[in-house]
Amino acid sequence: MTASASPPPLPQQTLAQLQLASHLQTLKVLFYALAGFHWVAALAFLGLIGLVAHSRGLDDASVLATVYAVIAVLAAVLGFVQLHTARLLSRRTGLTWCRRAAWLGVLAGPLGMALAAYAWVFLSKPDMAALFDRGDHLSV
Repeated sequence: MTASASPPPLPQQTLAQLQLASHLQTLKVLFYALAGFHWVAALAFLGLIGLVAHSRGLDDASVLATVYAVIAVLAAVLGFVQLHTARLLSRRTGLTWCRRAAWLGVLAGPLGMALAAYAWVFLSKPDMAALFDRGDHLSV
């Protein structure tokens, strides 16, 4: 009997499922981070509205304030979309929604573009689609 007996190797099926669960966990965290980024951007643009209105006067700043308000609303809505996507990834439902929401992340600039590429690669895999279709809930 040797003291350094190694444990038996994990079956390939289990290892693949653990890798998929790991990618889902990473995607979920990144979607939460992107949602936070959108909300911070929304608050920043709301702050710019006040700054512009204060520095230029209310009449002169109306057009610029309207543009900032539209951008702030868009950022807030995108934040809610990304939050909903992270929750769907947790539950392993709504694969089509998750793929589309990943593409909406492109509006966040380079961070969103990187997330969209990462999400598209892993959410397009047949194993991932099967995981969503089965409703399989590994502990994540």
